[in-house]
Amino acid sequence: MQSNTDSPFASGGTPVVPDDGTVQMFTEEAEPGTSELSAGQRTVPAGSTLNESVWQTLKRDLLQIALNLRIVLVPVSKQTTAVRALREWDLWGPMIFSISLALLLSHQSDSPAKAFSIVFCVLTVGAAVLTLNVILLGGKIVFLQACSLLGYCTFPLLVAAMLTFYQSMKVVKLLVMLLGVAWASWAAVPFVSASVSPKRKMLAVYPLMMMYLFLSWVALTG
Repeated sequence: MQSNTDSPFASGGTPVVPDDGTVQMFTEEAEPGTSELSAGQRTVPAGSTLNESVWQTLKRDLLQIALNLRIVLVPVSKQTTAVRALREWDLWGPMIFSISLALLLSHQSDSPAKAFSIVFCVLTVGAAVLTLNVILLGGKIVFLQACSLLGYCTFPLLVAAMLTFYQSMKVVKLLVMLLGVAWASWAAVPFVSASVSPKRKMLAVYPLMMMYLFLSWVALTG
């Protein structure tokens, strides 16, 4: 029979702990300054925007909106510019233009809530169709990029709707809205060309033209 003095938990004795390195490991981790960097040694990675001011963030976003809008206003930009704009997409500009167009069309409509929802439903479905169409044509695009593309290219329709807001002549409104549709479709060509091959860009732009025609019809019948 084993005596009480041989037990590691005998009263008055010191517990025997097996020396397998575990105690030393936890002791080293508990020592301050050995496993963690001090606050002065921590640096922000290059290219990060976590330490920039609010004004710098707003300035950067406004500059990006202006660059993307310039491609819409002047669709004859270089291919590299369109590729960069599609790669560095944003949703601030599309949100502003989409909401402005929806508010303008809802103000002209007899049922404002219906017209407002139609604009966003058409743009959402159009972005999904554009994404699927580009993928089927062998290109590469994501849904949010398609939302950004459609949102920016609605700016010509917004301008046309503003010009015809107080216009009562149907013929003038029709001509101005058709001009806006042509401008919006032409503005989408550089963006779409950055996603698909040049031989298939018209197949990718065709659904967008149909969507812009529908929005112009909503503006005319409102």
